[in-house]
Amino acid sequence: MHLDMSDSITYCSNMLTNLPTKLYSAAFPSPDESPSSQDLMILVSTIAVMWAAIFSVLHRYLHPYAMRQQWLKDAMGREYDRVGLSMCQALRVKWTRQRYTEIMLNDWPKMQGIYLQHFIGGALCLPAVLGYTDSWAANLACLGVLSEMGWEMSDMADIVITRSTAKDGKERVPDTLVMIMSIHHSMTLTLGLPLVMKYRQLRTLHLLTFNLQWAAALAISANEYCKTLDLKNQKQLWTFRIVNGICFGIMAWMRGIYWLFLCAKLHMRLLEDEEYTMMCVGMVIYILITGFNVMLCVYPFGKKMMKFGPRSKNVGLVALDEGELVLDDDVKKEGGVRVSPSTSSLMEKGDTCN
Repeated sequence: MHLDMSDSITYCSNMLTNLPTKLYSAAFPSPDESPSSQDLMILVSTIAVMWAAIFSVLHRYLHPYAMRQQWLKDAMGREYDRVGLSMCQALRVKWTRQRYTEIMLNDWPKMQGIYLQHFIGGALCLPAVLGYTDSWAANLACLGVLSEMGWEMSDMADIVITRSTAKDGKERVPDTLVMIMSIHHSMTLTLGLPLVMKYRQLRTLHLLTFNLQWAAALAISANEYCKTLDLKNQKQLWTFRIVNGICFGIMAWMRGIYWLFLCAKLHMRLLEDEEYTMMCVGMVIYILITGFNVMLCVYPFGKKMMKFGPRSKNVGLVALDEGELVLDDDVKKEGGVRVSPSTSSLMEKGDTCN
């Protein structure tokens, strides 16, 4: 028994000692090497732990800061008046304005981490996107894929833990949101590893990874900024319109037109190589993600352009920043705040595109 315990300790010690070398070899293999699926999964698991730790640190230090900022509380309240209520209706939760503000403030550190993570993942793809064909550029781009895979693993674990352990877990992470995030995470969690193993040098994979991650980073960061804008102020209203217009153009291209082009190109390569399993799984996922992109990434910015645009006749929408609607005939009470009975849904929120 003593020898078995000693052998186990020695094995674990050797494994930890060799882990950095193993991780480096999996992340940056030489051109004539191909990391095993086991080594790649160890790398992904390590990245998942790393992102979980980073998000934990962000929450620890940014959450107290967020709770002290009145401007941020006011911004979350305005967001509820603009689109938050309709989002709650789409998620089938009954959050009052105060409850919505509490939950959004609690999640604010996580939102900062999400667009940071996506910016970093997309940046890893930049050398390959800019045309560098050396193995190091391909390795960095594939590390971007694995980084996204690791974060999505940690995010799904966070969702499960929150729903299972928190008293209000199912309220904070309702079933509809679980379904949306499962669709969002499906592509990388199912196709990420086999694509990296077989198509490490494929430029289409690098472009696809870059597009998805930087489009999400731009959308989330822009939406976080727009929450802070007071639409009663004419200058900030025009800033809101300009930012949303730019984001609409970016999303329509990166998550719309160019996404479809890259998917078709990747699919043709899978067909040529007779990778029928990946092709069939990919077809289902492409359809789901395309729906996600259109309804939760492209549409929200277009909707906001029409809703808050200069030609909008719904002038009362701007007055929602004060919690009072000008068009009194079209209002109803919800959580003690007068809000518009918007027929829109979660799609208007525009920050689920991650």
